[in-house]
Amino acid sequence: MPRTEKQFEQIRKEKKELIKQTALELFAENGFHATSINQIAKKAGISKGLTYNYFASKNDILKEIIDEGFHQIHDLFDPNHDGILTEEELIFFVEKTFDTVGSNLRHWKLFFTLMLQPIVSENFSYQYIDASKVMLKMMHDFLVSKGSKDPEGDMLMINSMIEGALLYSIVTPELFPIDLVKKKITNGVLRIIKYSNS
Repeated sequence: MPRTEKQFEQIRKEKKELIKQTALELFAENGFHATSINQIAKKAGISKGLTYNYFASKNDILKEIIDEGFHQIHDLFDPNHDGILTEEELIFFVEKTFDTVGSNLRHWKLFFTLMLQPIVSENFSYQYIDASKVMLKMMHDFLVSKGSKDPEGDMLMINSMIEGALLYSIVTPELFPIDLVKKKITNGVLRIIKYSNS
């Protein structure tokens, strides 16, 4: 029996995901420049020609990996898309960010390793500046609404706590179990909100 269009679409989706995951591993382990399409195809167990059916270049693969990683976290912020951050939404963002990373620590370890490569951070971070500015403004406005006398400082503390704790949980999960870290950071964020106006 011939395959249906739905089955072909599923196969295409799986192959594309395989290419991206294989590329992420090689980019993180060997560096973006040192990795070729040939190496990606070989490790994925598919032909170089088939790889080019899905991506025009390794640059396109990289762009899609970064874009997906950014949106997996960014889209957790302001879930009702009203442009106003509430305390419940901020706590939701913190907890769901840790849940997202915790669901696949190896993937996120590779992702952050990739993002720390100068060639990657220098050439791709600018694409997400506007979206990041919107998030930061919403958090700033939220902290002001809670009576913060130093919203910039409180925002810096919250962001540093979240990002630093995520990295600790990714790099040394045996010392910093992500579920425990999530609880501690959530409580820390709530304390900053509570005492920011005192």
